[in-house]
This record gives sequence, structure tokens and C-alpha cells, in this order.
Amino acid sequence: MDFITIIIIVMAALIGATITYFLFPRTTKDSKVLETDETETRIKETPIEDNHLKEEYEKQLQEVEDKAEQIKSKYEKLLAESRSKIEDLDKQIKDCLNGRIDEPVKGKLSDVEKLNKKIKDLEEELEENEKDLQSYKKKLRKKEDECAELDDKLRNESKLSKQLQADLDNLKTELENKRKDLNLKMQSLSFVQEILSASVGNDTETKLLYERVDNVCNYVKEELRDCIKYSFNRIDNENLFKGDLQKWAIVKKKHWIAGKTAIAFVGEFSAGKTSIVNRILSQDDPSVPLLPVGSEATTAIPTYIAGGVYTSYNFVTPTNTKKKLEEDTFKKVNKDVLGQVKGISSLIKYFVMTYDNSNLKDLSVLDTPGFSSNDQEDAERTIEVINECDALFWVFDVNAGTVNSSSIKLIKEHLKKPLYIVINKVDTKAKTEVDSVEQLIRKTLRDEGISVNGFIRFSAKSPLSDIMDPIKSIKRDETQMSYLANLTSYLNKLSEELNTTLKVAYQKQMECFNKLDSLMVDYERVIRNMRIDCEDAKNIPHEEEHWFRDNNYEMSKSEYSQLTQKLNKISTTNVRLLLDSYNQQIKMGRISHDAYSNYRDLNDKWRNFNACVKQVNKLIKDL
Repeated sequence: MDFITIIIIVMAALIGATITYFLFPRTTKDSKVLETDETETRIKETPIEDNHLKEEYEKQLQEVEDKAEQIKSKYEKLLAESRSKIEDLDKQIKDCLNGRIDEPVKGKLSDVEKLNKKIKDLEEELEENEKDLQSYKKKLRKKEDECAELDDKLRNESKLSKQLQADLDNLKTELENKRKDLNLKMQSLSFVQEILSASVGNDTETKLLYERVDNVCNYVKEELRDCIKYSFNRIDNENLFKGDLQKWAIVKKKHWIAGKTAIAFVGEFSAGKTSIVNRILSQDDPSVPLLPVGSEATTAIPTYIAGGVYTSYNFVTPTNTKKKLEEDTFKKVNKDVLGQVKGISSLIKYFVMTYDNSNLKDLSVLDTPGFSSNDQEDAERTIEVINECDALFWVFDVNAGTVNSSSIKLIKEHLKKPLYIVINKVDTKAKTEVDSVEQLIRKTLRDEGISVNGFIRFSAKSPLSDIMDPIKSIKRDETQMSYLANLTSYLNKLSEELNTTLKVAYQKQMECFNKLDSLMVDYERVIRNMRIDCEDAKNIPHEEEHWFRDNNYEMSKSEYSQLTQKLNKISTTNVRLLLDSYNQQIKMGRISHDAYSNYRDLNDKWRNFNACVKQVNKLIKDL
């Protein structure tokens, strides 16, 4: 290998090493700058509460960035020099390849050595700077960990503080609820004490009326019905012993609705039933005591309101005792207070109010608990009392939108009276929305086969006449008051029917007895004729006396023929007539016995039925 080739190889190696060195450190430098930028970003993004520590980190980071920038400038300057030298080297290498090696080339080789030394020095400086940068990075990561730990502690303390504040708020809320609950309990206790100490007054007549009505109901639906079933083996009108009887008893006991048109406001809880009744009662006069309107549906009591000569407040106990309620006590009543009294139905069956109010002339209004008030007892109370009324006003909140399934079920199963739909609170919706709600309710009820007598739109701003005019148009159900007359007429009709049946049975019995007597006469006649024939046959043989032998009964040939005929008649004709007569007597005897038994049973039924009718008339008279 000649010298020139060696020089070329050395130069190529140096050039390759130089190019590689300058390219690799640049990539490393860019990567380190990128890492520095990312570190700066993390530092900036990390929430540091201590401003002094943050400024110190930023200062150190700035120093590192400045030093890195200086190194970058050196690298760029050196790279430019290297590129220039590489160009010269390329030219010189070409000269070398062409065989032209001179002193300048040798000088360049010396410069290359110097350049290599300089590069080595720069590498050592870069390595030292990298170590410093790594040290700073470690310190920075340590500070970041410390800051993260402080942030965690701060977050935990903040979370604990928020939890303590929430617990404090909950305790305040619970304390306020306890205070309200205690206040309600105290009001409820005061209300119960006043209810228990309420004066009975002169209530003997009311209690006696209830007992007598119950006596009539129990006797009619049990003993009288059983008596009719026994006497006639049928019941023509079950309503007399069930529905009509119940209606009559309800009206008869509740004398404050007797002779008046009775209406009931029903519907779901919070639909505004009581508010509408209060409009009717007060005639928009705020001084008139109103019915309780509460926000809870825990317990409610049916309330009867009727016109009277003065304002009075009463309640009826489950034992049908009517007690007077003071106005101050009544004003304490609300559904929240009543909700605190468990078993309020054991103290109060219903309220009875009378008002000197022209709107209540010949009118009785029933305000009921809500059907959908999450209280089965409320629904049962409502169902129990609505059948006494002449019409039902079903109140819907326009904001509810339509009729829910539970309401539809109750309408179908229990509400059998004329039905009016009151769409309440229409002032809270636009007319177009109210129209949509009404159309939806109409369609729902029509699809379910429920008949509606009328739709009424109402609100707190509506004229009172909007609700009063439909109420005044309702006709009173007179069938409730005419029940006793219908029952008496029905019993008289049955009595006449039973008397006629009894007379027919008696006549049939007498006819049978007469026929039996006639058959007995015929039987005796046949016996008598047979006896005559037997006597005649016995007399045909006659005793003849003989001298030389014993006397004998003898007959002539004609007498023998006569005896034979007699015996044949006795054994055939007379026996047949006797058997026929006997069989007819037996048959007629059975018929007569059946006729007698039928008459006797009818007579027993007649006596039993008349006794029941007399008892019913006595119970009615006692009323």
C-alpha cells in the first residue's frame, strides 16, 4: 500500500469521524433542549403554592437554558467552520487522488489533528455540562416531588375542610328539621289534647239516630233479605239490600246533607281541591276560616261543609259521637300537624262544618283526601264517602299533563256518579298548552270508556262563577230519600203476592180434601154393595131337612148358577171397584197431603214474612 493511499484512508476516516461527531452532538443537543423545554413545561404546569421556591427553580432553569444556549452557539460556529474545512478537505482529497500532495495538505493534516484535539476538549466540556444538567434535573425532580407532596396535602386538607363544612351544613339542616319536627309534634300534641277534651254537648239524638239507622240496615240486609229469599226463593232487586240501602243510610246519618245537593271534590293529592273549596267558602273574603292545605299527604280527613244559620266546627268520632270543635283548634289543623298523629282515624272520622254562606244554600260540599297521596288510608276514606254525593268534581293540576293510570283505575272501579273534570291552575300555562292538556285528557278518558259530563277550567284568578254555575246546575238524587218508600212498596207487593199464593194453596187443599171425601163415600158404597152381594151369595144355599140322614145345605141348578154369578161378581167386579176406589183414595190422599204441606209451608212463610214486615215497619217508625 503506497503513501498516497494511506493518506487518503486517514483523511476519509477523519472526515467521517468529524461529520459523525457534528451530526450526533446536534441531535443530542436538540433532545436535551427538548427535554429542558418539557421540564420547564412540567414546572410551569405544576401548581406550586410557595412563590419563593418557584422563583428559585425558574432562576436555576434560566441559568441552565443560558448555558445550553452558549453551547449551542459554539456548536453552530464549530459546525460552520467544520463545513468550510470539509469543503477544503474535499478539494484537497481530490488533489491527493490526482497525485498532488503538497505542503498545504500536510498543514491541513496538522490542522485536523488540532481540530480533533479541540473537538475532544469540547466533548469533555459537553460531558461536564451534561452532568451538571442531570444534577439540576435530579434536583428539579426532587423539588417537583416535594411540591406534589405538598399539593396532595393541600388537596387533602381542602377536601377535609369541605367535608367538615358539609357535615356542619348537614348538622344545621338536621337541627332545623328536628326543630320543625319538634314544633309539629308539640302542635300535634296540643291538637290531640284539645280533641280528647272536646265537649260532646247534646249529642244523644245523633247517637241514637246512628244506632237506629244501623238497626234498620242490619235487619234489612240480613234478616229481611233472608226472609224474602226463604219465602219467595228469589230476590228481585239486590240494590234494595246493598247500594240503595247504603246510600240511604249515609244520607240519613249525615243529616247535614239530607235534603241538599251534595258534591264531592276528588282527585290526586295537591291538585288544588281544598283551594277550590276555600274559594267557595270564603267568597274571596280572607277573614273566613279556611280548610287546611298542607304540603304533606301523610294523613287527611274527609271534611263536610254545608250551609247553616251560623258558623260551626264539629267532628265525628269513629263511635259516631259528634263533638264541638273550637275555632282556634280548627285553625291549628293542617295536614302537616295531622301527619304527626299516628292513627288519627281512631280519633276523628270526619269533620263537619257549617257556614252562613249564600254559596252553600241547599248545598253540601265534601272535600276528600287525595287518591295518589301515598297513603292507602286516604284512598279508602275517599272511596267510602264519595257514593253519597250527587256529582263528582275530579280536579287535575294542568301541570300534571294528563290522567295517570291509578286515577283511571279508581274512576272505573269506584266513581259511579256524574263526573266533571276540573283543570286547575290554568293561569300557570299558556292557553295553547291548556288546550293540549284538555284534549289529551279527553282522549285518554274516551279511550278508557269513561263518560264525562263537563270540563271546567279554573284557577286562583278565575271568577268564582266559573265553578259555581256548574255546581248549581246539578240535580239532587231523590232516590236516596225515597228508599224507605220504595222498600215499603216492595214489601207490600210481596205481601199481596204471598197472600194470593196462600189463598190459591188453601183452595187447592180444600178441593183435594173434598175429592178425598167423595172417594171415601164411593169406597164405602163399593164395600156396602160387596157386603150385599156376599149376603145374597150366602143365602142361596138353603138347609134341607131329611128323615133318614143329616140335614144338608142344598141348591138347585139355577140357584147354583146364581151363586156362581154372585161369586164371580164379588171376586172380579166388586174387587176391581174396591181396588180402584182404594188406589184413588191413596193417590188423592198423597195429593191432599202435598196440598196441605204446601199450604202449611206457605202459611209459615206468610206468618214469618208478616213478622219481618212488622219488625221493619217498627224500626222505620223508631227513626
